[in-house]
Amino acid sequence: DFGGLVAGGVGSALLLGDASPVSAAGKPVFVAGATGKTGRLVCQRLCARSGLDVLAGVRSEKKAADIPELACASLRHLDVTESVDDIAKSLAGVDCVVCALGFAASNPLKMSADAHAVDNVGTCKLIDASAKAGVKQMVMISSILTNGRAWGQEKSPGFVITNAFGGVLDEKLVAEQHLRSSGLAYTIVRPAGLRDATGGPILVSGEDTLNSGEVSRASVADVCVEAIFAPGSKNKVIEIFETDDGAGTAKERWFA
Repeated sequence: DFGGLVAGGVGSALLLGDASPVSAAGKPVFVAGATGKTGRLVCQRLCARSGLDVLAGVRSEKKAADIPELACASLRHLDVTESVDDIAKSLAGVDCVVCALGFAASNPLKMSADAHAVDNVGTCKLIDASAKAGVKQMVMISSILTNGRAWGQEKSPGFVITNAFGGVLDEKLVAEQHLRSSGLAYTIVRPAGLRDATGGPILVSGEDTLNSGEVSRASVADVCVEAIFAPGSKNKVIEIFETDDGAGTAKERWFA
């Protein structure tokens, strides 16, 4: 799970049109990338909602068994290097997918290949498999500045630093565009720079407005879970960060 980095000034808020989400109550919600730092928090928060069947998509059940946040979820195999048909089998009966996929920047010599394989090709296959399996809704965790080239941010510090990790912003943009054209109801959540420590209140901004800031993984998980159920979350892109000054965006206004 790979977020944007701190870069400079903060953009202004943008309000988007209203729509209603697909209700996932009583139907399975599948978290792709559940063993990641953000994905496991999404699972934990989903499990806290009564009457919800939470499926954790994992490559390794052995690794998942050692993650306390996943103890409440049912483990289901997911490997986005497999075929669309095989991935679709893992999504059978699922109403909503939360995509928390992101390559691990562990080998500097393979970052470009890994970002392309996971954040682009693998995520696009997950989208296609979701459509094939009859999934109705996807909530995707992306990053601020994915579309930075289109609004003059190509040379901004945040874009340059983040995209240096295997061109990950360019790869994520391809997946975002694929989701938008997939026919699935979608919410794309673009967090600012990810951090483990919790911060101040959440501020929600509109598409292509933020080029800096930080946000905790916990807050990202909160917003993603809310996107499944909140009125007005359908077919929207939001950008989020945490503020140390003043009040945040009221929860009922996150998707207003």
